[in-house]
Amino acid sequence: MSRRRWWWLPGVVASLFGLTIQLGVTVDSLQRWARIVILHTNDTHGHLLPFSYPEGIDPNSQEAQLPSKHDIGGVARRATLFRQLRQQLPDQTLIVDCGDFMDGTPFSLHYFGEADVAAMNACGYDYATLGNHEFSNSLPQVQKLIRMARFPYVCANARLRATGEPLCHPYLLIQRSGLRIALFGLIVRDTQNYRGAREGVEILDPFEVAEQLVPQLRQQADVVILLSHLGIESDLELARRVPGIDVIVGGHSHTRLAQPRFVEWNKPLSKSLMGLNGTIVVQAHQWGGELGRLDIIAYRDRESNRWELVAYRSELIPITRQIAEDPAVARVVERYWKPIARQYGRIVGIAAGDFVQRGDDLAEYHLVSDAIRVVMGSEFDIQNLYGVRIQLAKGPITYYDLARMLPFGNTVVRFEITGRALKQILERQRPTCSANLRYRVENGRLVEATLNGEPIRDDAVYKGTTNSYFADRYLKPMNIPFVDTGRKRLDVVAEYIRQQKQVAPVIDGRRIVR
Repeated sequence: MSRRRWWWLPGVVASLFGLTIQLGVTVDSLQRWARIVILHTNDTHGHLLPFSYPEGIDPNSQEAQLPSKHDIGGVARRATLFRQLRQQLPDQTLIVDCGDFMDGTPFSLHYFGEADVAAMNACGYDYATLGNHEFSNSLPQVQKLIRMARFPYVCANARLRATGEPLCHPYLLIQRSGLRIALFGLIVRDTQNYRGAREGVEILDPFEVAEQLVPQLRQQADVVILLSHLGIESDLELARRVPGIDVIVGGHSHTRLAQPRFVEWNKPLSKSLMGLNGTIVVQAHQWGGELGRLDIIAYRDRESNRWELVAYRSELIPITRQIAEDPAVARVVERYWKPIARQYGRIVGIAAGDFVQRGDDLAEYHLVSDAIRVVMGSEFDIQNLYGVRIQLAKGPITYYDLARMLPFGNTVVRFEITGRALKQILERQRPTCSANLRYRVENGRLVEATLNGEPIRDDAVYKGTTNSYFADRYLKPMNIPFVDTGRKRLDVVAEYIRQQKQVAPVIDGRRIVR
């Protein structure tokens, strides 16, 4: 099925619409047809510059399906596409982002989201919602980013705890192509565990908020669009549980939807035979390597005089080196890159191969745990999943590469733990680990755990290291004391690679989860 295929209803509507498209008409003389083009990004995570994936990535991964994997993305190239498409369809275009625009590169480490918002301003975004990683900042910084943006943020389930006021617009009513559009946002509930939310933001249940809000928006608008930072599974569940959302533009799960998903409503809201009566769900993977485009077509019913969505088309547009950079946006990026270029451009060492994932073996995580154990002199090291953000490519390793791999500013923590408690962590959290710690989990139960080739004893006490996030999230609730060394995990790993000069990926079966 082609990415450029139109999904529509059969019969006369399709015939009339086909004629309309062939003639190049987007709103006909009788104002019976209207087109909206949504250009969308999500989870760009500070990737203002172009990037590449390693050649050796898992052939079954989403990344392997990309038409281009080398020298892709870049916000200045994206801006060129925005400008071109907006010039073609000036009154029909909406440019939106679905959150997590920061936390992933040195731009976010140094500028706490301000470089990202400045670039988005220069690009000409129309609307956005917030992601959980924006709340890695303090609450005052989150509020500063909202004020700094030249485009409105929408988020209906985030409110200030002290006053009960919304953190930003819960929703907005706008117009495009003669259509009244209700645009609202939702953020994942887990955001309440991030610093900015802990400092004074209440994150309400997104499903409950949507159930209350969507019927109200349907009364005020022809089309209801959600900018979601909930993840694909929650988006699909929301579409099933809350009929009335015409489009969900998603983020958070980094899902590459080469084709849109369509969820038919159990209870049709339109009596017209022409309406789609369902929710279109789209998402554009991560880091701005591709630009999402969704075209939707509405038809005004003669009898009811109401607009009905009758067709849609979606594609992911590769952002490659063939797309020229927008000069104004490139200057903004350069303004923020120049002060940090010397620090992050330096070469730390050489990768002898691609640090990629092979089943349960996560070579990039192995590198981090092995490095911390050696440099800090601990008996073992453990790290949580999702804390190492990129797979490292063969060749020179720059400090910029390591900052992309470890972008969150976590510090190294020391702790002592009984063998019994360590085995509980291995069974429940299934962390990655240093080479001398090996374990196997089968059907949710820990069946084997050794340290330096010896079984871990329940009554023995072991000295370990981890990162500050893991310690706060998992050690503290278990009343396991720990000491924060204050050393950034990024710097410890960089020191190890400088000492070794060259590092090779290790695939050794140290962590097996079945």
